[in-house]
Amino acid sequence: MSFAGVFDAIAARYGQVVTVAKDGVTLGSGRAVLRPMLDRKPQFVPTDLGLARVEETLCLGQAGLPFSEAAGVWTVTQGETVYAVVNLRPVRAGEERIYWRAVLRRREEGGS
Repeated sequence: MSFAGVFDAIAARYGQVVTVAKDGVTLGSGRAVLRPMLDRKPQFVPTDLGLARVEETLCLGQAGLPFSEAAGVWTVTQGETVYAVVNLRPVRAGEERIYWRAVLRRREEGGS
């Protein structure tokens, strides 16, 4: 079994179905493991109007998800929750892409 096949088995067991969109156009869906990043950065950051909550999530998505490193506004939707993609990169073993690693920021209800 390839490395990507092993990750697909993990995603099938522990992942959720996500939908990937670029510039508002839905490109496809697949499975991804989503985990909050509570230890990396403060979840509350100062703004001009006081403290604002910023929820960041680590996304480990199947290699077949329709991501690319092309510029654009990428979003990931899981259920009713929409995330903006802050950082995206493929994780490889040699030439084989095993999975996509992304840092996601939860969007507010208004879509900001």
